[in-house]
Amino acid sequence: MLAATTPGRRRVIGAAAEEYLSQVDRRRLPMGYDLPITLDHSNRADAYRMRRGDVFARMLGIACQPTDAQLPDTARAVLAAINAPVDRLVQAAVESGSPELVALLWVATPPSLSPEGPR
Repeated sequence: MLAATTPGRRRVIGAAAEEYLSQVDRRRLPMGYDLPITLDHSNRADAYRMRRGDVFARMLGIACQPTDAQLPDTARAVLAAINAPVDRLVQAAVESGSPELVALLWVATPPSLSPEGPR
């Protein structure tokens, strides 16, 4: 499903997943609260409704409840898949010792000829 989405849609999905996980992983306080929600299922439900967890699930066609314990793991897996091409480019730049050349080749290579396929 993710491979068939457009780059713009992938950015929206990634941003929604990141915002949802920011509260689930307690890096960000719930909207309108001064303290974190201590109960995990309540925190997941609040993040689902207030931190675009519902947008993330809906854009991928995931049928779930706001308190679903597997949704955060799914969001992490989707973020890893979205960031994989970037991580491969960074790794290639570090290993080659010539990040400028890797960046130039990435920009200059037509999408149909790149190893990752169409961009």
